[in-house]
Amino acid sequence: MIAFLLRRLLASVSVLIAVGLIAFAMFRYVGDPVNQMVGIETSANERAELRHQLGLDQPTIVQAARFLMNAARLDFGVSYQFKQPVADLIGARMPATLELALVASILSLAASPDGGLRRLASR
Repeated sequence: MIAFLLRRLLASVSVLIAVGLIAFAMFRYVGDPVNQMVGIETSANERAELRHQLGLDQPTIVQAARFLMNAARLDFGVSYQFKQPVADLIGARMPATLELALVASILSLAASPDGGLRRLASR
């Protein structure tokens, strides 16, 4: 039983790391966040300074490791678009997300062909 739990835990951690690396790669594919944060009148020196402050001048592997470590601590940084901590933005939207998930679950149980709600009620 303990071996099974350890295998499942290892598989879960592996999946989380893989998803984190995929997310990191997708964020890098979107483009340079510095271009989205500053206007066209910003000088090259100011862009380089901002890139250094964000750690974007470091090697990709260092950036990916920092991204994964921060995500493991639930530190998602500051939104480039809203200039607020991402954790606050997630927290503000969590009640609506949970409400939608609950309603969708209830509707899917009600619409299931094998009578999901009837089965739950008969237990």
